[in-house]
Amino acid sequence: MITPPWEQRAKHLEFLQSTIARLSTNSFLIKGWTMTLTGALGAVVTQLPKRSVATAALLLTMGFWLLDSYYLRQERMFRSLYEKAAEDPSGIPLFTLDADRYSEPVGCLAVFLSSTMLLFYGSLLLLDVTGLVVLA
Repeated sequence: MITPPWEQRAKHLEFLQSTIARLSTNSFLIKGWTMTLTGALGAVVTQLPKRSVATAALLLTMGFWLLDSYYLRQERMFRSLYEKAAEDPSGIPLFTLDADRYSEPVGCLAVFLSSTMLLFYGSLLLLDVTGLVVLA
């Protein structure tokens, strides 16, 4: 039995939705790990004031910020692909997941410096830098 084209298009959109959901979940988990590890290192610094622990917290925050920015960028690209596939299915090959080719360009720096990323990671970075300054 041959599947009608509209069912194939609906399945394609489901695939895109599940990819977007997975990327969003990864971003959420990264934020959770960032909070947990930064909090733990902050507690260690208050008990055992060492510059190396504060530096590790700072580097950890920056690393998680970069990783979360990567996932947010991918999510935005897939959202753009989803919107294009939903509004004009003839322009997107069936079952493609190539977000780079069929989505609007999403700048890395724009994602890294977006308001949500700056608010979350900027505040943690500020705490890390404050810890370094206090220990200096």
